[in-house]
Amino acid sequence: MGNQKCFLISVVWLSISFLMQPKYLLAQRDTVWLNSNWKFKTDKQSEGLKAAWFTAPLINSRTVSIPHTWNIEDSNQMHYGWAWYQRNLEIPATYKNKQLVLEFGAVNHTAHVYLNGIKVADHIGDGFNKFKVDISKAVQPGKNNQLTVAVNNDYGKNKVPYGSSFDWPNDGGIIRKVKMMVTHPVAPSQIWVTPTLHKDSSATVKIKLPFNAAILEKKYAGLKSTLKLNIQIAPDLEQYKQMNRQPNLTMHELARTQMVTALVKPDWDGVNAYATVQIPKVKPWHFDFPHLYFVGVFIATDKELIDVIGTNTGFRNLAFINGQTHLNGERVKLMGVEWTAGSNPDYGFAETDSVILANCKLMKNVNAIFTRQHFQQDDLFYEFCDRNGILVQQEVPLWGPETPASETVQQIAMQQLGSMIDNLYNHPSIFSWGAGNELRARDADMKPFISALMKKSRELDPGRNTAYVSNTLTHGYITNPNFVPDAAAEGDYLMMNEYGGSWWSIPTGEIHLYLDSVHMSYPDKPFFISEFGLCEPNFKGGDERRVEDLIYHMAIYESKPYVEGAIYFDLTDYRTHYPGTTDIGKFRRRIHGVYDMYGNPKPSMKVLREQSSPIEIQHVANGEKGKLNITLYGSMGLPQHTVSGYQLYISSQQDNYLQTKPYLIPTLKPGQRHSLKVEAIKGLGSGDYFITIVRPTGFVASQKRFED
Repeated sequence: MGNQKCFLISVVWLSISFLMQPKYLLAQRDTVWLNSNWKFKTDKQSEGLKAAWFTAPLINSRTVSIPHTWNIEDSNQMHYGWAWYQRNLEIPATYKNKQLVLEFGAVNHTAHVYLNGIKVADHIGDGFNKFKVDISKAVQPGKNNQLTVAVNNDYGKNKVPYGSSFDWPNDGGIIRKVKMMVTHPVAPSQIWVTPTLHKDSSATVKIKLPFNAAILEKKYAGLKSTLKLNIQIAPDLEQYKQMNRQPNLTMHELARTQMVTALVKPDWDGVNAYATVQIPKVKPWHFDFPHLYFVGVFIATDKELIDVIGTNTGFRNLAFINGQTHLNGERVKLMGVEWTAGSNPDYGFAETDSVILANCKLMKNVNAIFTRQHFQQDDLFYEFCDRNGILVQQEVPLWGPETPASETVQQIAMQQLGSMIDNLYNHPSIFSWGAGNELRARDADMKPFISALMKKSRELDPGRNTAYVSNTLTHGYITNPNFVPDAAAEGDYLMMNEYGGSWWSIPTGEIHLYLDSVHMSYPDKPFFISEFGLCEPNFKGGDERRVEDLIYHMAIYESKPYVEGAIYFDLTDYRTHYPGTTDIGKFRRRIHGVYDMYGNPKPSMKVLREQSSPIEIQHVANGEKGKLNITLYGSMGLPQHTVSGYQLYISSQQDNYLQTKPYLIPTLKPGQRHSLKVEAIKGLGSGDYFITIVRPTGFVASQKRFED
């Protein structure tokens, strides 16, 4: 009993340290990054597999770092086929009898993984999902081990997206980071957290831990019955400091007032352990207040600490009620933008953390609170959305009418869906799983396939919505006696790509009639515009036409009370392999963005930002001496939600507003008016000045120049 007491005291002490430095303690699982010193060579004659290159050191190779793609290299821009990566993997003798798992952030699109000349894994036709390879039984502890990865990015049929059906780049390589996780032999491979927010702001956290099957072996007999979970839940420190304007708050201070602890004996279902924790009060996750909570679990017996594992989560309720969208009980409408990864020709799909974060910030710079992703992204993307308030519909990358509903494609797509949900389950930003984009949604072979994907996503994750993005909702209406519903109707809401006046060759004055007909045909379904925008060089007119198109289409959507949200496509001009472009090699692109491929803004960027703002600066007037009266409204268009915690600045220059006095804007509901009196800046009357409104997360919601 004395040993048990001492152990529990040490667990409590470690728990505080765990929450103080979660990244450090998680690293005590021994996370070994494997991103340097890779040997690389292309295999343009497809001879490597037959010649068994995986059995010996690669000859005539060069050194690269991960993430890497060969399709941005001058000599390999148009190589679509095999290439090889290899590195030494030093396995200390101390790792004997440990669980060793390789984690590849993504390999596009097919990978064969070999260790010491023996194949340990195949990952076929899935270029964007994270995947793991258990090498515990294949390594040689105390020696250098040879890790080899054969990679293929051809336009084959055994992959999703199928063939060349997709409109984004086809960059091959180990395109995201690689690491090795070293743990106790029975330690869980991951943690899944299901958060539930209750009406009284209390919450429930359900935890699932899938343990290694070794826990069922005879030598670990009885271990399951003695395991205990010490669960610690507290607000994420950095997020809490920002949201509560307490920059000097320490983890000790936060833990004393906010941490919830529970020591529980888990329930078991085979190798899966389950636990539930109640939290008396939480702050909900919202676009402008994206509160996150860290869930940490110490897994231990009375004698030893088995593992330490944790993740972030957030508490929110997004529900569709009578065709309308509600977030945490509030009626909202959504507005956002999509970013196509791989757009910068200097990086391609081998984007560094800084490049990913820079593009994520561009999304928030145009007021995005909503996005969809055609294909799975790096973990860092979803972490940014979690922390900065962007709701995500994440899709399986099925794209285009060329895609067959073959048995192979269906099998790979279902596997991708399962991996996607497993990998991304804990992110509060993800509210829905997508079953594809612009397929043949009324065809007899494809429609059941789309339906099956949506059904499977509900089985795997009943707490989230599901949808399919359609370009065929206007191919038939309920007024036709032979009406056949589109596959999109089987989703929890409608997602419609709308390119009236460009890809969709109709008079722009008829767009609103087509939208009305779609709504009339599916009146009970919440209706979202999943894409709109202007694509060059297919359609001429430049950014001036892009601005006109944006304003006109937004005006239509905002006039339709049934349109629940819209996503502008695209954030940046993006690289593609698709025909119709005038550039060559790695510079082939769609000019579709409000930024160029390098993140430089076009005039349309500010237009999208203002169109997407939840607050309107409507009128500025001189008041009493030295004062300005500024009339503000909560937006009644897209987006539409309560504005709280926003600040207003008045400055002489566009970029120096943070050096001026902030004015807190009172809470505004959609359509609500407020007149704010502010002090005029010195020298007013001698030139221009700027009014800037900033979100609680620090991003500009609106900025307008005024002449005096």
